[in-house]
Amino acid sequence: MDTVDPTANDGADFPGQETEEVRQRRLAWEARMIAEADAEIAAGLYVDGDEVDAWLASIGTDHALPPPPTRRR
Repeated sequence: MDTVDPTANDGADFPGQETEEVRQRRLAWEARMIAEADAEIAAGLYVDGDEVDAWLASIGTDHALPPPPTRRR
């Protein structure tokens, strides 16, 4: 999964200044990411929310947890 928005550093320096070209690229990227997520859900893949919360809370501590595993329903 390409989780980095390719338009993150494109366009203007200020909010609301997105060009139409950058907007179209961003919308296409978002549509691809949503389609990929929908396919993963349809395949029964998920990550437990409580495990994600615990992982996020552990980041930067002396007892950092590894990212939670993807599971299949």
